This record gives sequence, C-alpha cells and structure tokens, in this order.
Amino acid sequence: MKLLGVTLLVATCAVVESSRVLMVLPLGSRSHKNIMTPLASELGKRGHQVTVASLHEGPVNSTSLSYTDLAATQAWDTVRKVTGDYNVFKMRAQAGGGDKVNSAVMRKVLKHLPEYCDAFLRDPALQSAWVNKPDLILLPAFMNECGLALVYKFKVPFIYVTTSGLTPWTADLLGNPENPAYIPNQYLSYGSHMTLWQRTVNTLVRIVSPYLRERLVLNKLEGVVQQWLGNKSVSLSQVEKDVSLVLVNSHHSLGVGRPLMPNVVEVGAMHCRPAKPLQDKQLKNFLDKSTTPVIYFSLGSSIRSEQMPEEIKAILVRAFARLPYRVVWKLEGKRLPGLTSNVLTREWLPQQDILGHKNVKAFMTHGGLLSLQESVYHGVPMVGMPLMSDQHLNVRQAVTLGLALELTPETMTEDQLVQVLTDIVENPKYRDNVEERSMILADQETSPLDRAVYWSEYVLRHKGAKHLRSEAASMPMHQYLLLDVMAVITLSIVAILMTVYFIMKKITHIAMAYFKRTASHMLAMTLMHEKSN
Repeated sequence: MKLLGVTLLVATCAVVESSRVLMVLPLGSRSHKNIMTPLASELGKRGHQVTVASLHEGPVNSTSLSYTDLAATQAWDTVRKVTGDYNVFKMRAQAGGGDKVNSAVMRKVLKHLPEYCDAFLRDPALQSAWVNKPDLILLPAFMNECGLALVYKFKVPFIYVTTSGLTPWTADLLGNPENPAYIPNQYLSYGSHMTLWQRTVNTLVRIVSPYLRERLVLNKLEGVVQQWLGNKSVSLSQVEKDVSLVLVNSHHSLGVGRPLMPNVVEVGAMHCRPAKPLQDKQLKNFLDKSTTPVIYFSLGSSIRSEQMPEEIKAILVRAFARLPYRVVWKLEGKRLPGLTSNVLTREWLPQQDILGHKNVKAFMTHGGLLSLQESVYHGVPMVGMPLMSDQHLNVRQAVTLGLALELTPETMTEDQLVQVLTDIVENPKYRDNVEERSMILADQETSPLDRAVYWSEYVLRHKGAKHLRSEAASMPMHQYLLLDVMAVITLSIVAILMTVYFIMKKITHIAMAYFKRTASHMLAMTLMHEKSN
C-alpha cells in the first residue's frame, strides 16, 4: 500500500510538472499583467508550459522569460482607437473630480466592452492559444470575463485572479461571507469603521453590484462569445460558477481582517521583490551621492504625468524647487521649464529598485494597489494623490494606518504640497508605521508567490479541487440568509402564541361558564332558603 501511494504521488507530480497553464488578460493596463507575470515565471521555472495572452508585450529581453508571451497588439490598437484619449485628468474635470470619475471611466469602458472582447478573440497572436488545450486557465475577475470563452471551449479548471481586493461577485461565486457592516466595497472610499449612512450605502452597493455586473458586463460579452464559439446556448454566468479558486491581490496587513474560505487565497504583494542594482548610471549617481533625502514621484504605468493640467504642473515645479530634498519624477515627454537641478526625470523608472534604495525616504503616488504594496514592502511612507478606481480606497486605508498623507490635485496648493512632503519625510512616525507594517507583511508562513504557485498546482493535482467549494455558493439567497429558518421560527412562535391564546381563551370560557353555573346555583339556593323562611 505504501509503495502504491508513493507511485501515485510520483505519477501525480509528473502530471503537474508537465501541465499547460494559460493566463488570459483580454483587458486591463500593463500593471494588471505585472500581477500575473511573477506567477507565470515561477510556474515556468517549475516545469510548466505557461502561456500569457494579453494586450501588452512583455519585456524587451523576452529570451529570458520562462513562459510564452502572446501580445494581442492588433486588439490593443483597437482599444486605443475606440476609447480615444484616456486622459484621467480631463475625465476628473468633466465629472467634477473626486470619486465621481469612477462612474465616468466605467461608462466609457462598458460602452465599448463587446468591441474590446471581439478584437481580442480575433487577434492573430492568440491563434496558438485556441489550438493547444491547457490544463488550467487563469484570468482576472473583472472586465476580463471575455476569457471565459476559452474556459468554455476547453472545459478545464480555471482560477480567477483579482487585481484589486476580493470583489462581491467573486465572493458570491465561492460562497465567501462578506459582511458590509465592516467590509467596505472597493469602489467606495470607506474604512472599516463606517457611519450609519456609510454602512447603508455600502450595504446597498454590496447587494446591487453583482447584479449590475451580470447585466452590464456578462450579458454584454455573452453575445460576442456566443458568436465567436458558434453556440447561442453559452451562458457566461454558468461558466464562471465552476471557478475552482480565487487568488486575491490583498493581504490583511494592508486592509481589513475578514473571513476567507479555503479556496480564497490572499497573494497580495506576490510581485514584490528586493531591489536590484540600478543600471542607469545617472540615476544611480543621483541617488547614491545624495546627501539629503530623496522623494520618488510616479503616477503608475497607465496615468501620464504629462497629461496633468498646466496649473498642477506649475505647482509641482515650484514646490519641488523649494524642497531641501532631491526628487526623482516619472515624467513623460520633455523636461518641464523651471525644473531645478534637484529634480531628475525619466519616462520610465524601475520603481522597486528606487523604492529599495537607502536614500529614498518618501513616495508620492497615485495610490495604485501595486504601488501601495511595493511602498510598504520596501518601508517607504507615502503621499497619496488618488485619481480613479480603487485608488481612493487604497490611499484612505494607508492614511488610516498612518502610512501616508493625502492630497487632492484640484485643491492642492504649492504651500500645502511643500508642507505635506516635508512632514512625510521629517516626521518619524510615518516611517515607523510603514516599517512596522512592512514587518507584518513579511511575516507570513509562506511567501505570497509560493502560495500562489502551490494553490495553482493544487487545483491541477485535484482536477479542479471541487472539494474546496462551499455549499453556500449554490444556495439560493433565502437559504443563505436563513430567511426560511427565520420564517419557520417566526411562524412557530406565532403558532405557539396563538395556541396558548386559544387555550387560555377556552379555559377562560370554561371557567366563566363554571362560575356562572355556580353563581346561578348559589343564587337559586339563596332564594329557596329565603322562601322557606
């Protein structure tokens, strides 16, 4: 029996090692791909045949990749042509700034989502993905449901990967409890301690968002997928119910403690790594030889600093000139007039290598989740300037944890910017807080990347790992919320009370009748006694 067990184990491991893994990203920015590529690389190094199909090309030195990179460049051209100028600052101005920009961005994307999907499925670069059947598929959990076409075609296990936190609809797919009393929706800038009004809004959004997503995303993509597969019976909502596991780009050290099912695995910061030596000699000298703290400023891979309104650029230029620090700024296009020698600009920068440099003491960021995780990983406090999507929630959470200060671009002044940057550099409490969180983030039983690899292979080994699935995922709402049980209990209590009521009423009626007969008898006896006298 022992020999048989060892033989089966060896056979299983051999199957897993030679598995084909397909990662599909029909939509999303380059940063979303950056979440997947460390996992793709590690799986490739462990012997799997990994293919990553996305809109974006991989690194220039693609020969060093341990996976096959398929870039749907024609589909990416379609996305840019259809969407037009994706200028967040213009959209903020048109929407009135703040959180309102999210609805404007969402409307713009949803309007053209079927076109994006159709272009991606038809892209010539993806033809090999349709020919070679994979053993496992991974795809992002929101706005990338176009990839479910491949899941349906190949009928293989698949894993959702959330580029932000755990979305409500993904939680529902797995039966994962998500109490809106203390778990804020990722598109609302609430903390875990919400007011009554915030909890009311959060609850309504929690209830409505899965239905809106099904109507505005799944239903819109369904027609495209049906046409592409030549099968009008395809239901994306049914396809995704077979999801085996969700890898969530979050970690409790940077968010809210919450219950998680065994098939919901946190892998936040799995893309983070130690800093490497800088290859840019000018940048290296600028950082190495600095006798003052250095501030790093970047708005991420998708938002371009050159698109900022001229008045905001002018504020930044004047404020940086007043600072007694050096500044490294990810700035596209020409160097701005008036920038002083303490500011170094580049169109692209190796962010983790800069954040890991000993002289970098602050990070001015848009508040993207990857940037937040990298900043905490490298122990650098932040100044957050959220612009869209989940950035407002990310920055609000960082402020709540004492890791950051927040600025709003529309109301930011030169003096305010100088004050905030000076405070984040000079006040030791921010660095102490972020270093403490960095230690908590690092103190895990396994690394996030190893955890992601393990559970991906786990799903392969156990052919979808259906045993991890909670019965709650298939329960109707009235059963999950115990509405039927409450109804039974309520009816039972009502029945008992009604029974007691009728019994007491009957007893009262009998007692009253008895008392009446007794009283009548006593009265008759009294009258007879009086007559006899």
